[in-house]
Amino acid sequence: MTLNGAQNRTGKNKRLEETAQPQCRYVEVEPLDVPTADKLITELSALRRRDQIPELLFIAAYNPCLSVGARQLDENDFRKPLDFFSQRGIPLYKTARGGGLTYHWPGQFLCYPILKLAPEERNIPQYMFSLEEIALKTLADLGLSASRKREKTAQIGLWVEDDKVASMGIRISQWVTSYGFALNLAGDASLSRYIKPCGLDVKLVTVEEKTGAAPSRAVVRDRVLLHFADIMHRSPFPLGHTDDPGERQILAVLKKNGIRIIGKSNSETDIFQLLQVDGTCDTAMLEKGRAANRLPASTGC
Repeated sequence: MTLNGAQNRTGKNKRLEETAQPQCRYVEVEPLDVPTADKLITELSALRRRDQIPELLFIAAYNPCLSVGARQLDENDFRKPLDFFSQRGIPLYKTARGGGLTYHWPGQFLCYPILKLAPEERNIPQYMFSLEEIALKTLADLGLSASRKREKTAQIGLWVEDDKVASMGIRISQWVTSYGFALNLAGDASLSRYIKPCGLDVKLVTVEEKTGAAPSRAVVRDRVLLHFADIMHRSPFPLGHTDDPGERQILAVLKKNGIRIIGKSNSETDIFQLLQVDGTCDTAMLEKGRAANRLPASTGC
């Protein structure tokens, strides 16, 4: 199966556009820290609960850090004292997602759906299963066979034999989802050896380690989007390419929090320049964006 190439991605996007499924926006941003992500996700989730923004797939990576979710922090999960990590510039954060202690680094691929679940979707184990299925199919596309484990709650996630290749941690409030899964793609995860992820005596492993090649994030994103559409029955489209007021509000929230979007054109015209923080539209910058082929002709304010 060919996974890269502009023609492949274009064909996939065309198929998604032709489906009658409800639409969902997606955006990929540059690596950020956990507190910034928490603040952003909290704000976007509240807007989604009030139906003020469309559904969103938030794709990101974290700067190197430790984080612990809803589970109580257990000092026995550390193989080294906290000073060991702080001396290496690795902070420890408490976050709102489910789950326990883990290590993050920029080589992870974070996929955080912010969705309002329909009544027939309001089954948390099934939702978790669906997220795992998206990640499993994506890993298979990358040449890696992973599997679930269910002996313990802490073993939620995806595994290659006894090594963990994907972590799961969600939050659901008034049936609006946030957070999601992290795929370990590439990079140096060696500091994770000094913790017990989710209290387990396991190793975090990457796709690069298991296959010998670091996958392209663009390829991973495209596969995740394709499987998300199939499994979650929503068609993902890039954020910022329509005149939808909800999209403009998402962009305004990203700008307010200093978030930079990945995959923008090298043109000096920045899509954020189309917006003021309050979400109003700058028509002069809109015309510049069109002239620079940054936005389709149908985009308006």
